[in-house]
Amino acid sequence: MFKILFLVFFFTLWSLDAKEPKIELGMGAFVLSYPSYIGSKTTHTLLGPYPHIRYHGDILVADRDGLNGKFLSLDRLKLDFSFGGSLPSTSEGSTTRDGMPDLELSGEAGLKLVYEVYTIQNHKIEVDFHTRAVISTDLSSVSYRGLVANTSLKYTYNYEKFELILRTGLMSADKIYNNYFYGVKQEYVTASRNYYEASSGYNGVRNSIGLSYQKNAWWFGAYISHFNIEGAVFVESPLVETHDAVYMGTSFAYIFYTQN
Repeated sequence: MFKILFLVFFFTLWSLDAKEPKIELGMGAFVLSYPSYIGSKTTHTLLGPYPHIRYHGDILVADRDGLNGKFLSLDRLKLDFSFGGSLPSTSEGSTTRDGMPDLELSGEAGLKLVYEVYTIQNHKIEVDFHTRAVISTDLSSVSYRGLVANTSLKYTYNYEKFELILRTGLMSADKIYNNYFYGVKQEYVTASRNYYEASSGYNGVRNSIGLSYQKNAWWFGAYISHFNIEGAVFVESPLVETHDAVYMGTSFAYIFYTQN
């Protein structure tokens, strides 16, 4: 149930667009395929309804990058608030995490520095760096899970109601975060799962592509993200089954209210 609720929230954010109109409301459906965690061979597929909400305010903007607050802007350089999160995952029945604690629903919050490298007509290239603090919850308690810091290059193409976003970037995190996902404490050691303590540093590369298109009252979107963790500081963890992970999804919505 918690996973489904989070996915509804996730697709609400993913369908948001930072262009006019200022407010747009609708209802839609999504399908999503994702691994239990980056490095896991276990994948899940979910589908369901979600509320389509588009909002572009003077302070708060919500789009495929998540929730962002406009904090400071100077020519081509801007400093924003940045938010994100990840899905929960049960350890029961997992070939690698069976008997270990579940991975909880997590949220991230921090600052993002964005530099606009190039803009002409419908094309834009940006470089951004964000660092976020991570917390997780089982809805009865909240735990601190460390810090993440990512750098990425983003290309955006807009033509009328069509938008294309390409992104590539490097990921890193501190020791606390990496051990939450990939560390194995002594109490969870088994014949096939050795003790492991992860360090801080490089966490891999992420490449993604997103598309959206609107035709009258109908909105359509799709995305795919590929993660490669070869060379990551935690790659020797017994919880890592593969160096590649793919997240993908698609959705559509019918828009019934618009306010400029």
